[in-house]
Amino acid sequence: MTHRGDGRAASGMFGRRGARFAAVGVVGVAAAVLAVTPAFAKGSATLRVSPGAVKLGQSVYVKGQGDSDALQYAKFCAQERVGTHGAWHTVKCGRVVTVGASEAKVDVRVKAGHRGVLQFRGVLYGVDGPRGGHPRADITTQTKTVHVR
Repeated sequence: MTHRGDGRAASGMFGRRGARFAAVGVVGVAAAVLAVTPAFAKGSATLRVSPGAVKLGQSVYVKGQGDSDALQYAKFCAQERVGTHGAWHTVKCGRVVTVGASEAKVDVRVKAGHRGVLQFRGVLYGVDGPRGGHPRADITTQTKTVHVR
């Protein structure tokens, strides 16, 4: 380290290099974080169920659609369960579509066969190809409830 005539140590060259090194390091870390952070795909799924209350034996109309730019091929399915707990059962699935060309859709009438509560939801599945294949759930809609008297 060299000394100045006024008694202070000269740190100009090393100070600037250190600041430059720190700035480059911060920019590098920021770039690495952005590269590792996953990009979020845009997608949506909606389900409509009507009416909200039916008599035993009447039909409930279920219609839904969805798409996601994370998928190449997709299908949309309507699911039902009796009550508020328990397993979901697929009522019907729409045809497999190429996402971007059209939305995956389902349109079905379901006969209310039990008194109490019926719940419905829609599920957008990604599939392996235009003929189907291994389904992977991508988006699940909120649950819609129908009261059966």
